[in-house]
Amino acid sequence: MSTKNSIVKKQILVIALIVAFAVLLIAFIPLNNKEFIVIGVFAAVLLVIVFLDYLKLRAFHRAAQVIAQKSGNIENYVNSVFVPLAVTTKNGKIFWFNPAFYMLVGQYVREKNIYALLSRFGKPDKDKKITFGDKKYTKEQNEVIYKHKIYYIFRLIDEEKSVQASELYKIVLGVVMQIQIDNYDDLLRSIRKEEHYAIMAEVEKIIAKNAVNLHGFYQQYAKDKFLMVFERRYLASLMQSKFGLLDEVKKTPIAGNVKPTLSIGVGVGKSFDESGENAAGALDLALGRGGDQAVIKEKKEYRFYGGGQQAPQKRVRVRSRMFAAALRNLMEQCDTVLIMGHTVPDLDSIGSAMGLVACARHLGKKVHVVLDKVNAAIDALVAEIRADADYKNLLITPDEAEKLMDPMAMLMVVDTQIASYTLAPGLLAKAQTLVVIDHHLKGTSHIDTATLFYHEPYASSTAELVTEIVQYFSDRITLKPIDAEALLAGITIDTKGFSFKTGVRTFEAASFLRKVGADTTSIRHLFQDDLKTFNARARVVQDAQMIAPGIAVSVASKDSPNPELLAAQAADALIGIRGINASFVLCESGSQIVISGRSLGQINVLRVLEKLGGGGHSTIAGAQLPLDMEAAKKKLADAIQEYLKESS
Repeated sequence: MSTKNSIVKKQILVIALIVAFAVLLIAFIPLNNKEFIVIGVFAAVLLVIVFLDYLKLRAFHRAAQVIAQKSGNIENYVNSVFVPLAVTTKNGKIFWFNPAFYMLVGQYVREKNIYALLSRFGKPDKDKKITFGDKKYTKEQNEVIYKHKIYYIFRLIDEEKSVQASELYKIVLGVVMQIQIDNYDDLLRSIRKEEHYAIMAEVEKIIAKNAVNLHGFYQQYAKDKFLMVFERRYLASLMQSKFGLLDEVKKTPIAGNVKPTLSIGVGVGKSFDESGENAAGALDLALGRGGDQAVIKEKKEYRFYGGGQQAPQKRVRVRSRMFAAALRNLMEQCDTVLIMGHTVPDLDSIGSAMGLVACARHLGKKVHVVLDKVNAAIDALVAEIRADADYKNLLITPDEAEKLMDPMAMLMVVDTQIASYTLAPGLLAKAQTLVVIDHHLKGTSHIDTATLFYHEPYASSTAELVTEIVQYFSDRITLKPIDAEALLAGITIDTKGFSFKTGVRTFEAASFLRKVGADTTSIRHLFQDDLKTFNARARVVQDAQMIAPGIAVSVASKDSPNPELLAAQAADALIGIRGINASFVLCESGSQIVISGRSLGQINVLRVLEKLGGGGHSTIAGAQLPLDMEAAKKKLADAIQEYLKESS
């Protein structure tokens, strides 16, 4: 086909006629006036050229506006010079096309009819395939209304090239990585200033080396924060090394006992904005899970690396004091306070609730604790609460709580942050003022609608957090002995008698509770089992099987008393046996299987049970599966093997 077009010919013809007319005019005009005529002619020629260019520009602008109407749907292709694209009027007249379309048809086609040019375009819309030359294309047609007129955007998609381009796009996509030093302030306090500068220089050196290896760049944007950007193709090497820079930083030579650790959030998205948002969310999750780990977020999927150590202890109570002040301010604006824990509540859940009951009572608010069924773990404490004259109407059912939910009611969730794990998930949607307090490592499905969210993974228990809140809530607050003993029982049960996940603040909280009236002797009966439960637990331990080196799995019979409590107790008992580093005990609970996981620290049971939708800590975790027992055992075994493979 000829590459000349009618519009260009018309332009040349118009200019030629003007020039010819000018020559004839100059020939018959006296010499002394010819210079004015020449100027006029050239001005006319220039005016015609400008006018023709204006027509082109107006057509281009109109095409741009039409394309913009559909940019949300076709942005992946409009920006590609390899995808033939044409914009037409309602009757098919082309008024704009891109270079790829020109190369395809081999001629300038403005003002031509696309249906006449490509006859197959006129076929019914269901016929998406078009053969042009020796290539097969998929036709896409989008209707756009612009200034009350109908336009069409046509694209011819070469599927083979589109797939190749898509894969190439994924490879070179920008990945954003946010890095934060977990214990910067602790490092600053524990060593001399000159040593601190040396350590920071060493940490930055490690980060810089990794940036070079990833063919990216980094920038320190705060005293303890770094930003790194690189192409997605290099992310695989980081994953393969299981984010080796986490271990490199921990090996930094230091005089004190505090070792530097990193939290890393990696974001992968379709744009730098999306990657940046994902990186921020991933970093927040890494910090919420105790730090010293890396989290990759792509779309709604997460991948975790590291996190084998316990969350670093924090010695300052700034957050506790600030949260206590905010909680008091919020509680003063409410008439009723409702406190709810997780399903199958334990002493930490009920103990935390009792500490918050004291706060609400101090402000003169009506307060209730939501409780449906009493299990063996809390029946002794619940009996004491009901025997107290001041707490006669304290415990209410979820149905009763729902009737009290109004705009002036505050709902507090303790000892869990996952909506489906709460005692009555339906209350969450009705709460206009929602407060969450939890110490478990943050998961990917935590409650994100809370007015106040207090989460500290370093804490031994939620009862420890609430004890600190009570101390800052008011100088004149009074804890009843039952309140203090419930809080101390919560700390004791979650630390396994102060042997697991304890820190300085754990003992400080226990000391405060002892000072205000908690009797360590009187709470011992809260942990006592009856003979039937003891024998049932012994049978679960006896039936345990080693499915991997150091990992034991057992099943609690559905006929056992309080199977969920029994599973947790049996898992605790199993890790007390030499040679067992981690244990998992399954039991039936209604239509689902509940799994309790425990570990001495070498194996991260949270990482295992997160694969099954669970949560918790690296040494204490749980999960619920809507499966039968055999299917649940198989999924657990697969998750354990997958974890061991990742950790090897």
